[in-house]
Amino acid sequence: MFFCLLCHGLTHPKQDLCHSCRQDLPWNQHHCERCGEPWPTPFQGLCQPCVSEEPYFDQCFAPFRYGFPIDQLILQGKGGKRAELLFALGRLLADALLQHRIPLPDAIIPVPLHPHKQQKRGYNQAGVLAQVVGRTLAVPVRHDLLLKIREPGDQKSLSRGGRQHNIQRAFRVQRSPLKTCTPPLRHIVLLDDVITTGSTINQLAKQLRSSGVERVDGWALARAAKQIYNQPSSPL
Repeated sequence: MFFCLLCHGLTHPKQDLCHSCRQDLPWNQHHCERCGEPWPTPFQGLCQPCVSEEPYFDQCFAPFRYGFPIDQLILQGKGGKRAELLFALGRLLADALLQHRIPLPDAIIPVPLHPHKQQKRGYNQAGVLAQVVGRTLAVPVRHDLLLKIREPGDQKSLSRGGRQHNIQRAFRVQRSPLKTCTPPLRHIVLLDDVITTGSTINQLAKQLRSSGVERVDGWALARAAKQIYNQPSSPL
């Protein structure tokens, strides 16, 4: 007997949510085709920031908007109150990737925490999600190719450019193990629980590209939306 994570009603075996609760989730239906930022109305094309300054990543995919109840499940999972929720969230992400036929990479790299923060928490929520997704999709997960070497500080009040500058030296690509991968890792996915502005994914993609990786995508469970939306650009 299985119970829905949200309403606690009965579900089918191997399903974490009942059909009704799954339908009510904040699905990211309308979004920029490049960065995945949610948009309130249907459109096709790129948001203005992606047109104004082309990102270093190729594409971001996040099946949900960062809103209730996904935001609460993520917070409880990574906050340690109910860490087991991360396994259910990982299965949700893997299912969405399969349903949307998202191209699979040569490897998945979870966005790392600073070692001190990970030691205090006991785990990296992105790493747990990556392990579930990687196992489901039969894609290897690499924890040894990126390091977070310093905390960039609070970024909530910073502009897009300010965030990029603030995190420039926060991460380090481990180039020696990256270059010795056999076969070479030409397509890498950076996986995180939430993409807020895309600045972290973009900076890491820039560093990985400079290290010889040909394609870098970003996957996350949820994508945050801006309070003031930028006018989308029509497809070329």
